[in-house]
Amino acid sequence: MSGQPSKEDFGEILDHIDIEYWLNREGVEYKVTRGRNGVQLNLKECPVCGNANWKVYIGATTGLGNCFHGDCEAKFSKWSFIKAELGNLTNKEIAEHIKVVAREQGWQPKHKQEVQRPKLGNLHFPASFELPILGKDSKLHNLKYLADRGISIETAKAFGLRFCQQGSFSYIDSFGQKKRQSFDNRIIIPVRDLNGKLVSYQGRDITGLAEKKYLFPSGYASTAAFLYNGNNAYGCVDIAMGEGAFDVMAIHQAFSEDDALCNVGVIGSFGKHLSYGDEETQFAELLKLKEAGLQRLTFMWDGERRAIQDAIEAALMVRKCGITVRIAILPPGKDPNEIPPEMVRSLYRSAIVVNEMSAVTLKLQYGVKK
Repeated sequence: MSGQPSKEDFGEILDHIDIEYWLNREGVEYKVTRGRNGVQLNLKECPVCGNANWKVYIGATTGLGNCFHGDCEAKFSKWSFIKAELGNLTNKEIAEHIKVVAREQGWQPKHKQEVQRPKLGNLHFPASFELPILGKDSKLHNLKYLADRGISIETAKAFGLRFCQQGSFSYIDSFGQKKRQSFDNRIIIPVRDLNGKLVSYQGRDITGLAEKKYLFPSGYASTAAFLYNGNNAYGCVDIAMGEGAFDVMAIHQAFSEDDALCNVGVIGSFGKHLSYGDEETQFAELLKLKEAGLQRLTFMWDGERRAIQDAIEAALMVRKCGITVRIAILPPGKDPNEIPPEMVRSLYRSAIVVNEMSAVTLKLQYGVKK
C-alpha cells in the first residue's frame, strides 16, 4: 500500500480533521496568520526538509500547504503533512491515527443519512459553582488546587473562576447527534472578548490524571483569536502580558499589592506566540487596545530561551504599530506563577525596551539566533 488511501469514506474522515486541532494535539509549533486568503497556519519547522525558520504555511480550513524554503518546495495535503510529521509509520498506522483524531473531533462511522449540523446555540458552562465557595460557616473558602498555586480567594472571584465537580458541555456533532463533553474535576476559566462577551472557556484538570490538561467546549472559538482578560485591560495605558491564565492571575495579584502598579492592565496570550492578521486575531485585539489608550506593552513570558526568542519576535512586530514594547526577563524555567510577587514587580520595573539594537543584544545574550 502506498500513497494516500483512495477509499471515499476515508476522504470523508480526512475532511473531518481540523488541522489546527491536530497541531495542538501533537505539540507542533506554529503561528496563526490571517489575510485575504483566510487563516494560514505558519509552522516553525518543515517535516520534510527540517528547516526551522517558519517557512511552512498551511491553510487552516483546507489543510493544504507548502514549504517555501530553498529547494524544498514540499506541497502538503492533510494526509501527506500528517504522514511527514509522524515519521516512519506505515500507511495503515497513519490511517488508524487519523481515525482516532477524527473521533476525538466528533466523527463517527456513517450508519445513517448525514444531517446538516445545527447552528451553535448560546455558550454555557457545565454544571459548576462560582469560586470562592461559601461554606456552612458563612465564610468564603478557596479551592485547595488554587491555594496551592498561590491564587487567592479575591483573585478567583475577580476572574470569575468556577469549579465543575461533575458536569458536561452538551453539543451537536456533525451528524446532528447530541454529545456530551465531560468537564469533571476541572477549574472553569472563562474567556471573554474585549466587550466582555463569553466566547469560550478552559477547563483545567485538577487531578493530574486526565489525558488532557486543558479542555475547551467543542465547536467554539479558538483561544488563539483572543487575549485573556483583555476586557479588563481595555482603556489601560500600560499593560503586562503573560502566557497562560494562571500567569495573568499571578501578575494581577502582584500588581494589586502595589499602589503604583494597580492601574497596569494584565492580559494573556495563551502561549508563546501571537496570532496575526486583519481581524479576529490577537494582534487585531492589541490594535483595539491601542485605540483605547494602550501606549506600552510589557511581555512577561516564561524565562526559557525559546520563550525569550518568541517574545523578541512578537515585540518587534507589535512595536511597528506604534506601541512601546518591553520584555521582562524571568528566571530560567520560571513563569510569573512560580516566582514571588515582589520579584514579579521588580522584573516588570526593570523590563528592557525593545528596539532593533536591544533585540540583537538580547538574542546574543541569551544565545538565540538572529
